[in-house]
Amino acid sequence: MTELQWRRQWKPDLSSCPWKPLPINKIDEETGGCFLVKSKFYNDAYEVLITDMVHFWYEKLSGAALKRRVTELNPSIEAPISKILDQIRYSLESPGNGMQLTISNSDDEAVLEIESHLAGMPFLYSFKAGSAPETMARDHLTVPLMAMVGELYRQQQELFKLLEGKDRQIDDYKAQGARVSRKFLATATFDEVAFQNSMITSKGFEEEVKACGEKAFTSCGQELYREIATKRAWLLSSPIKVEKVNESKSAPSLESWGHRLPPSIANKNQSPSKSVESPQKSSGSGASSADSTPVKDTELLRRQALERKLEQEETKLQEKSKKKKKLKL
Repeated sequence: MTELQWRRQWKPDLSSCPWKPLPINKIDEETGGCFLVKSKFYNDAYEVLITDMVHFWYEKLSGAALKRRVTELNPSIEAPISKILDQIRYSLESPGNGMQLTISNSDDEAVLEIESHLAGMPFLYSFKAGSAPETMARDHLTVPLMAMVGELYRQQQELFKLLEGKDRQIDDYKAQGARVSRKFLATATFDEVAFQNSMITSKGFEEEVKACGEKAFTSCGQELYREIATKRAWLLSSPIKVEKVNESKSAPSLESWGHRLPPSIANKNQSPSKSVESPQKSSGSGASSADSTPVKDTELLRRQALERKLEQEETKLQEKSKKKKKLKL
């Protein structure tokens, strides 16, 4: 199976969902102010993972247990469970006016309460997340962040190469007598060392350090996280693909994120966490979750562009394979 075919059949799970800052309205005095949350909603269930950068809390709830909690908190509200989940998801991901998020936590449990309105009536829901397995901290935050840093560094180096190429192009124009029409348009030759020094000594660098990475999961960061998680899922889904990657790069095995961690971080005695099976979505229900939104439209366009790129790469590989066969004959 090619990567393009796999992407069309693959069903994203919690691991591919990006982290988002949690806008808390009320926080206990002993609770820090920085929280991240990631969630995955299904037709009649959800998974949620919360962290304060020190502790991780996880909850998965479905079926009768989910209905019972909704009924206990909202005895006067009767609605399909898919509608209830849509309301919870919207309140968690896009809290607005009239909504309030409150969190209280200990080492073993975090309770996140959401107050909003459903059909004009007050609606309350509480996530009651227990301590997450240690492997979830590694698989969902530590190693993906390391991969994001590595990828951003690679992209930075590619941009530096482009700038150097542009400088050579400009020098060629100047050698032929070309001049800029306006003086302020002229630029100095790019110097990587000078650029790095100016960034480190800039006011923006100090502000980022003070913010402690709060902007790491803005829209661009979320998109990069999603792409890294998707690529990893593809690599792990195909043993043959993993072997090829290992042979070409002489890298450690890709069987788990833990194998990419330094010995000082990874716990050799821990076994990789088992993936949580996602409940199957039945056809004809939960239609409200599939409504078109600008975010979903953007995601669709992004996926279509990615599919076209993968198709082009696959065609090139097939052409190279045919040429090799002809040469052998």
